[in-house]
Amino acid sequence: MKRPDFDIFREMFLNCLSRCTGHEPDVCAEIKWSEVGEPGIRKEILEAVKGELQENYGAGFEINSRLLSVEGPVESAIIQTFHELSTIILMEKINAKIKSGSNVFNN
Repeated sequence: MKRPDFDIFREMFLNCLSRCTGHEPDVCAEIKWSEVGEPGIRKEILEAVKGELQENYGAGFEINSRLLSVEGPVESAIIQTFHELSTIILMEKINAKIKSGSNVFNN
């Protein structure tokens, strides 16, 4: 499992948001996450991002109430979602090393 770097993730997120809202990606970056729409709309957007991640990187994240209700601009939602993704990938790498019998703190 790998993850995109932040800039690629941000672009992917904004493109999914743009497709779901009809706004240009640059406009999407400037609005408040809570103003994107109802939580159901925000969930659809996160599902689209998650689907692209799964397809392109074999990675994903859990959509939870915290991500749906991030305060502030869309940029904050992007950062929080990327953090969720990074944490999940890190935990999966640690678990894989533990299961393989490798020393987690080497390599």
